[in-house]
Amino acid sequence: MATTETKKFASLRERWDWVIAFMVMEDMFVHEILLMMDKRPSKAVPTMGVAVKDGRIHLLYNEEFVSSLSDPELRYILTHEVYHLILHHCTKRMPEDPRQAEMWNIAADLAVNSLIPITADRKPPVDEKGKQIGCFPKNPEFGFEEKLSMEQYLQLLQDKAEQNGGGQGQGQGQGQGQGDGDDSEGQGNSFDDHSGWDESELTDQMVREKVEQLSNSDRAWGKLSADVQAIILAAQRSQVPWTKILRYYLGQLISSEKMPTYKKPNRRYPYPYCGTINKCTDRKLVAIDTSGSVGDEELSQFLCEINKLSEIQPVDVLLFDWDITQMPEPFNRKRKSYDFKGRGGTNFHPVMELAEARRYSSLIILTDGEASAPPRPKYVKDIIWVLVGTSNPPVDWGKRVRVVNKKGY
Repeated sequence: MATTETKKFASLRERWDWVIAFMVMEDMFVHEILLMMDKRPSKAVPTMGVAVKDGRIHLLYNEEFVSSLSDPELRYILTHEVYHLILHHCTKRMPEDPRQAEMWNIAADLAVNSLIPITADRKPPVDEKGKQIGCFPKNPEFGFEEKLSMEQYLQLLQDKAEQNGGGQGQGQGQGQGQGDGDDSEGQGNSFDDHSGWDESELTDQMVREKVEQLSNSDRAWGKLSADVQAIILAAQRSQVPWTKILRYYLGQLISSEKMPTYKKPNRRYPYPYCGTINKCTDRKLVAIDTSGSVGDEELSQFLCEINKLSEIQPVDVLLFDWDITQMPEPFNRKRKSYDFKGRGGTNFHPVMELAEARRYSSLIILTDGEASAPPRPKYVKDIIWVLVGTSNPPVDWGKRVRVVNKKGY
């Protein structure tokens, strides 16, 4: 696509939007993952890198570095960052030993670069001498098989270091994205920054849910080969406790707004200064599917998390199967069980219509997801599907949390 090499842009932001738009047409999978990231310029990184902090994913980039790249090179590095994220390299605990960390970084780059096809529209950057920058399995200094996992490459690097008598990490380069290419063995000329990686189970699960959602769309996979698809899906298999993920999403629904009140004393100053209380402007609607798909164990854990939410924000509970079997009632924290009536099929339309009519801003649905697709309700800002079993909801909107019981399913 020769026009991308010569096209002129009025600003870096305009060029950035152009390159991202290209992903929609040529690689929707990468584009959808990029939408999960908070993209912002930063002089703290010399090149570009993913940073994980407090359950949020940040794509940091140095403006001067981005300006120095051609469009195909920028697309390659963006794809490289996305693959680090979907293979969960960014959310694992890094070794404390700097020498091991260097080897770890190189192994991660080897795993990613072996999956990205090099084309005229997407290719690695080169240095001033025209030499390709980056760690690739087929490079002479490595000579490894392609399309292995980071852990497999890490073991190969360790074996190679021991054979060379260098011990752990010796001679393995910088691996921190400095991009200077000065290392004598060529193993430290990485073009991205790994310093923002941090262990995060929440981010891990967010990525798994997103990949699962995209995996059901042939259009999202686009031109990705079958073996690369299989590698990406295999990386999503490990799970974290679903209650922790649900707790995180519920925490996002809690309003942090405060309002003044004289009914509560100020913590720092005496009267006449007033205190503050949480400003609760809406109720959360919790809809429980009573069609027979939800077991007692899952319901008990789910209600435990809703109980914690009700301590801070008002919550209404609704029961439904083919129709609404119990209209919304304020959540009773002392109530230990619910009488499930009906046990018929599942229909989400009455729930969505009620949520829209009463203008709930948040809707949490406990269900197996097996029903016809309803229209998205107006005014409902946040929707969380808490899924029992292996099925998915019939729509692609809303956040998803997969319930895993003690038996592992």
